[in-house]
Order: sequence, then C-alpha cells, then structure tokens
Amino acid sequence: MMVTNQRAQHESVTLGLRASWGSLSRVTYVPVELDGRRTVGTAPWVDSAEAFSYITDDTRFAWSLVHPGSKAEVTAPPFSGAPSVNASRTVDLAPGETAESLFILGVGMEEFSASHNAKALRELLDRFGSDEVVQQAAAWCHSRTRTTGQADLDLLMNRNYLFTELYAWGKTIDTEQLVGVTSRSPRYYVSAAYWDRDAMLWSFPALLDIDREMAREALEYALTTQLRNAGTHSRFIDGTVLEDGFQLDEAVAPIIALAEYVQQTQDEDFLRSHREALQTLCDRLIARYDPKSGLYSSLQDSQDEYQRLPFLTYDNGLAWRALTDVATLFKRLTEATEAQTVTERADALHKAILAHCISNDAPGAGGTIFVSATDGQHSAFTEIPPGSLMKLPALGFIPETDPVFVRTYQWLHSNNYKYSYSDQPYGLPGSYRLPFTTSWSIADHLSLSMGRERALKVLRASGWDGGIITEGVDATSGLMDQQGRAFATAAGYMAHAICQLACRGEEQ
Repeated sequence: MMVTNQRAQHESVTLGLRASWGSLSRVTYVPVELDGRRTVGTAPWVDSAEAFSYITDDTRFAWSLVHPGSKAEVTAPPFSGAPSVNASRTVDLAPGETAESLFILGVGMEEFSASHNAKALRELLDRFGSDEVVQQAAAWCHSRTRTTGQADLDLLMNRNYLFTELYAWGKTIDTEQLVGVTSRSPRYYVSAAYWDRDAMLWSFPALLDIDREMAREALEYALTTQLRNAGTHSRFIDGTVLEDGFQLDEAVAPIIALAEYVQQTQDEDFLRSHREALQTLCDRLIARYDPKSGLYSSLQDSQDEYQRLPFLTYDNGLAWRALTDVATLFKRLTEATEAQTVTERADALHKAILAHCISNDAPGAGGTIFVSATDGQHSAFTEIPPGSLMKLPALGFIPETDPVFVRTYQWLHSNNYKYSYSDQPYGLPGSYRLPFTTSWSIADHLSLSMGRERALKVLRASGWDGGIITEGVDATSGLMDQQGRAFATAAGYMAHAICQLACRGEEQ
C-alpha cells in the first residue's frame, strides 16, 4: 500500500488493513503458544505478525498477517467465532513525499508455517520490490496466453484460460498434491468437489492449450487418485465418493483426455506408464454394454440428473469417441489384437446409435431427428446442454451437414422445443434443469457453422462474471446466471472453444 502527499503542507496519513474471518460456523480461535506462554495472535518467531487458526471437525489450517512497521490489534478475544486484526501505521508526509506499508497474508497447515510463508513473501518483496514481484506473476500469466488477433476475444479467452488453471486446479496445503475441483471460488455453488467430466472434458483441453506440464500433472491425478471411482457422479479431492450414481460421460472422460494428451505431446512414456489405468477405464466402459441394443447405459445424464431412459445419445457418442481413442492408443502400444477388438466395438456402437437413437416422433420435426435418451421403445426429445446433441459433429461422430443432424438442430432451435429460446435475443437451447442460454451451448455452437454467429453475439454481449464464464446468461437480457458464477471448469471449456475457432497457429 503506497500513498503520496500531493498537498503543499505536511499531511498525516494512516495506512491500514483490517483482516477478519467474518462470520464462520464451527470456527475456534486458538492463541499461539510460544515458549510455554499463550500469546494471543502473535506469530511464532516472526516479528510484526499475527497468526490465526481455522479448526473444525474436518479442517485445519492457519493464516497469518505480517505488517512490518505497523501496529496491530487483535479485535476479538480468544476462542471468538470471528477473530480479526486491525493493522495500521500513521506517517507525517512532507509535500511530494511518499510512504509505503506492507501487509502480507500467508497460509499454512498451522500457525508456524502460515507466518513463515508470509515472512518468505516479505523477503521476496524486500529483495525484488513489489513491482518486480508483480511483473514476475504477469510474465507467468503472459506465457500461458494465446491470441486470436481480436482484442475482445483475446481478453475473454485468456482471462478464462488463466482462471481454469488457477481455480479449477491447485495444490493442497497438507499433502501438496495437485487436485482438481469444479471451482476454488466460493462464488460457485459446488466449489470444492471433483467431477471427471468437468476436469477432463472441460478444463483439461484448456490446460493442454496453454500449459502442457500442468496438463500432464492433471491427467496423472485423474488416472491415479481419482481412478478407482471414475464414472461416479462426484468425489472428494482424495477420490472418495461424494455423490453416488454412474455417469457414462464421466467414465470415458479420462480416456478422451489421455488420447488428446498423447496425440499432442507424443509422450508415449506417459501412455505406457498408465497402460493399466487405460485398461481399467476401458473395462469399466464395456461393463455398461447392453447386448440387446448395442448401446451403453448410464444412470444419470450430463447435467447430473437421473435419467429413467438408460441410453443417452450424447453419452453413447462420447463412448464411441472413447472406444476409437482406445483403439488408437493400443496401436501406439503395438497391441494390434486389442486395437482391432476395440475398433470393432466402436464400429458396432456407431451403427447402434444410428439405429436406436433417432426417431420421427418429435412434434413438428418434419422427419427423423436424434433423441436425447431412449430405452429402445420410448424416447426423450430434449436437450442436455452439458452433454449436447450439438456436439456430435465435434466428436467426429457425424458431419454437420448430415440431414438427421440438420433436422435435430432445427427442431431444438424452434418453438416446438419448450426451452429453445429461439425468439429471444440471446437465446440458445437450454433444458428443464438449465432454463437459460448455457455457456456449454455457446461454446458448442462456436464449432457449428449454423450457430456460430449467434453464439459469438451472445458471447460478446454478456459481461459474464467480470469476464469469467458462468453457467450461462439470461436469454432475454444477456445478464449472467447468478448461481453458477466463477465457474472454473466451464471457463476452460469456453476458452478452448474460442481458441479452436479463432486462435492463430502459434506454438507454445
């Protein structure tokens, strides 16, 4: 914090900071013990610092404030539910004189590490100066940006590239393991849980665009810590089940990510080291095979909702993509027999989808279209934005010009579909679960010649969440959805979609 006296006379100025937990449930403030004495808030062995602990029945960490040259007062008693500290420094400045005060926050497993982490940052600031530290951070960020040649798209794309890397991924304080979450921001309503789909289909392609080393670490985490429950609705960051229920798109997401990584990096050592994980994921997919229909079943769909009809069209298209990728990976491993077997499975699934996942019963469709789900006898005519029928061409399953796909597109964008929002200025198809224009729909339409201009219009019109992608926008106003803000994995999905459309061909 810096101020300059621009007046003609001396001026007294107070520089200060107030830091507080705020109102937190189940919080205990623990005074620090130093040499056998209880010193309320004083950080151990660090001058001009206070330390606070956050201890609940399942969480423990600490934070510290270092304030060289300033005075601090702990404004809550020991064992308060909301401890806070005021730190300030008053200086008398001559005309044109400048004063600076540092207020540095650090976190750690307990009071000692928290305060010493803050101390180390103070030492870096002393050596390099705050401007240089900021420049180092800026250089790190700049090295992870791409360009489309269009300033507005670059700003939106790169802000979301960085947000997905910094907020969908992070190292734990206690084990220092890289873990993935939907969003580290409390502005998103499920801020700290793991989904295979969110991590591997939405965020991972963005990591691969801007930071291949980070992408490798993220994929390693998915193929090890999270492997045992891959395909289960959601998990804690240690891989333990959070919400049960099988989702086919989640089960195949790590396969598709692995194939993308190997294709782009040629890192066959990584592939060989995870051959067993690949087999595990392939076996888990095959276990969902229904011999009567030739399709693969799921309990829940891509918007995390129960589907009574077990065979989801998009999920089976994704499964086809995964089987095709498995065959390619087995070829790289020179396992020709296994590759041929999986190729035959992929071919059979492609035929089964075209045989069972289309219908001419959609009202007003004027012909056969893709259904969203079926049991072989009944069909659902709807859209599932996080697992959209609009993505079938991008998967390579069917060309955008295919008549069945064209009619599907037209039907979902017509008044025959309840959630089409086709008559709204910022409308793209939503669903009963997501009754607005979703960020997934915008991203998927960027890859379609039929919907690209409309998607770009919506993308550019919304202010989003300070430029950070949300779950979606209001079809009438373009204003962001209020619940799904700071959506870190979706930020990666959108950034990657923009880059796929418009990025120039520069290499990292």
